Amino acid sequence: MKRKISDAFKISLSLSKFCQARINVMIFRCLPFQVSRLYLRLIGRFYFFLKWKEKALICRAIRYVLEGNRRAGEVKPVTKKTFGGIIDHYHEKLFVAYSNFKRLLRFLDKRIHLHGADALQEALAEGKGVILVTGHFGAVEFLPGCLAVKGYPVTMICRFQTDRLRASLKERAEKVNLELIDAANGNVFLTAVKALKEGRILITECDEFDEWRPSETHKRTSFLNADLVPDRTLDLLQKRSGARMVVGLVQRKGRKRYTLKLDPVAKGEGAGVKPVGVECLSVLQEAIYAHPTQWYQWKKFGQMILPAYEAEHDHQESGYLAPEAAVSLSFQA
Repeated sequence: MKRKISDAFKISLSLSKFCQARINVMIFRCLPFQVSRLYLRLIGRFYFFLKWKEKALICRAIRYVLEGNRRAGEVKPVTKKTFGGIIDHYHEKLFVAYSNFKRLLRFLDKRIHLHGADALQEALAEGKGVILVTGHFGAVEFLPGCLAVKGYPVTMICRFQTDRLRASLKERAEKVNLELIDAANGNVFLTAVKALKEGRILITECDEFDEWRPSETHKRTSFLNADLVPDRTLDLLQKRSGARMVVGLVQRKGRKRYTLKLDPVAKGEGAGVKPVGVECLSVLQEAIYAHPTQWYQWKKFGQMILPAYEAEHDHQESGYLAPEAAVSLSFQA
């Protein structure tokens, strides 16, 4: 019965565009942080009610990763909380783009604690810029802004889901020396190298799976129990620019408190040394196992590992969760 009702009200919008509907933008301009968060949680529950196949895919991906790493009975409550974390990401995106600007600046300056800032300072001191690698984890939407308000020269390459979001974020970014580069215009790789040569911090994500360039030298790697051909983009970027690399993940700590943890990535050389992209994935994987509710890339990960997962666990429903057609790019906003 539930599926019949949801099928009668099918929506074609992605969760990102669904949350960025014009009425939600208007609401975010006036509601307090916690109230707008609760409101979007309700909107998110309605979305996943209608998009039950997408919800089922996410649940399967979480079970695939956690069933061997959690005690019996833990996976279900973690899965429930994960959907809340996914919606929190879009709440944070809208908060950054549309909330009162002065309040936002105070929030980014006071609410996010930097742990390991010395690693970032030492890398910047070399004068070749810094590749700051993050993932679809925690309050990543706060990452560029919190560094910019603290005086760091930050560049982030983005693909915007709506023109309204592009206009709002670019206007706000200009006021804090945050450079946003539209991935839909020009050569993204060369733009990234140029920003690094100017001594800026370039923020990029290592878990944008559908934008990976398969590595030709490091054949396979393990990530969240999946055997993958790793991406070589970060290795190419570091080789071209000579920039140091730092992993930065913004963890939600509750009650509007956040920690940005910064860890340097050693530039390995010689036979048998893991590529830096693989090293970054290892750091992200450790964070996901510790805090699975804060990762919101479960859908794309599920689409990637789904064929093998269905063959092993779910023969009777094979094929009913075919990946949705999508166009995206690394550094998506």
